[in-house]
Parts: sequence; C-alpha cells; structure tokens
Amino acid sequence: MSRLMGLYAQHLGVERACGSGDEAAYRAAIDRARELVKDADAIVAGVGSGMSSACGYEHYHRTAAFDGAFGRFERAHGFSTFMDGYYHLYATNEERWGFLAAYIDYMESAPVGEPYRQLWKLIADRPYFVLTTNIDGQVRRAFPRRRSWLFQGDCRWLQCAQPCCDELWDSGPAVRRMLDAMGPDGVRPPADAFPRCPRCGWLAVPWVRDEGFLEGEVWHEGKRRYEAFVSHVLDACRRVLFLELGVGGMTPSVIEMPFWRMVRSNPNAFYLRINLSKAGEPLQLGGRSLTIGGDIARVFFDLTES
Repeated sequence: MSRLMGLYAQHLGVERACGSGDEAAYRAAIDRARELVKDADAIVAGVGSGMSSACGYEHYHRTAAFDGAFGRFERAHGFSTFMDGYYHLYATNEERWGFLAAYIDYMESAPVGEPYRQLWKLIADRPYFVLTTNIDGQVRRAFPRRRSWLFQGDCRWLQCAQPCCDELWDSGPAVRRMLDAMGPDGVRPPADAFPRCPRCGWLAVPWVRDEGFLEGEVWHEGKRRYEAFVSHVLDACRRVLFLELGVGGMTPSVIEMPFWRMVRSNPNAFYLRINLSKAGEPLQLGGRSLTIGGDIARVFFDLTES
C-alpha cells in the first residue's frame, strides 16, 4: 500500500490542476474534464465523504447544523461533530440511541444535495455505476439501486446486532418512536423504544460497517452488480472513465487503489479525480489521469453550466 500511495508525480508532465489560485490552469482542467466525460462510453463513479461535504452535509467537522440541532448532545456528552457522536463511547444504550435516532433523522430529512443531482446530470445518458463509502443515504436517493453499491452500508437500514439473520429493516418507524419518546430536548429514549430484531429479540443496530456488519445478500447483490458492470465495460467499451469524487484517506482500498489498478491495467480507461485536498497524480497511470483540486460543487457547476 505504501508504495502505491507514494507513487505521485508533482512535476513530471502528467495532467494536473490544483486549487492554487491559478484560474487559467483551473479552466483548462475543466475543459479537459468536460471532454473526458463527454467522450466516455461508460463511467464508474467512486463517491466519498467529500461529495456530501460539498453539499453542506459535513459529518467530520463542526457545523452550524450540528450546533443548531445537536447542541444538546454536546452539552450531555462533550463531542462536537456528527462522526464523533456516532463513534462516541456512551455509558448506556439509551444515550447511544438518543443520538443515533436524531442523526438518522437528520440524514433522512436532508434533501439530495446539488452535487449529487449534478453528478446524475453528468452521467445519466450513458452506462454508469456508482460505488460509495458514504452511509448518509445521498447515493441511495440520487441513483437507482441497480446502479449503485453501498459498500459501507446505509443508516436508513437496521440489522440484528448479532446478526442472527440475513435481513434488513427500515429504521424510520423506530427512529420516529424514539424521537417522540424523548421529545425535542431529550437525549435518552426509554429502553422499550429501542429497535429490536424481530427474529431473536436482540438489539438492532444501523446497517453500517463495524465488526458485526452484515455482508448479507443485499450487500453481495450490490457487489455482484458492480463487478459485472466493471468487467463488462472494460471489455466492451473503448473509453471508460473512472471518476473519483471526494474520497479521503480512511479507506483507500475501497475506491482509490482499485480504480488505480483497473486504469493501470486497461489502456482504454482514464482516471479523473475531483478532490479539495488532493493535487498530485498517480505516477503508475502513465499520464492517464487528471486531478482537479477544487470544491466539487463549483467543479460540477462549471462542468455542467459552462
């Protein structure tokens, strides 16, 4: 992994555009990216947390949305971001589910962000597939199930914590029950409001990757669709664009490194990355890559409106 992660070229003539304030370089990169998208016979999109951040749905840093609706949880527990709240070590299940119910409701109530709608506009007129590590439901609501794989799961769904069975349930009824029980200022719903597995009675948990994550039929169905799509387009299409959007450094083995491997081994493939915090190019791709180091919302606007 370290060798692959280190193979970046900064000044070797590969295509590169960063958010350094050079507007001419940025515009040239936008023109090149527009050409790549237009000419692609198929597109494989990898969506990370930066995509939702570009919508204003920031899960890893403090935001006004957190301060406004979740201040009571900070006062009770001390954390100040959504992800800190999700992974906080709560003293009781009541405390944990108090936050989870509010967080799931927040994500499900949030409209599909403009960058997700713009992505659909960019790719919907040709074969495409979307792989995401996000759990916030944006990909699920923006794209058909048959064209997406929710690798890390999705907070909309619940699973048995054990798990005792290969089943998922809609979290909506349980979330509403817990929110109603604790009220707008509460942080702890009663235990009898918790979601439970209808098969064994064990506590249910969000279908989100952890040590007990259910890689069941729903997950494997998405995996099969993704692998079949990629295999087909790499074999049948003359130009395949791997589009990486806002992928961070937490899970490089899910999107980033597999994209690099597939582009490197397929001369008909190209790698386009849009990321606010990355600027270098993967040297092993031999120039078949372009990174635009800018805000995804602005880049998509410029790609679709210019």
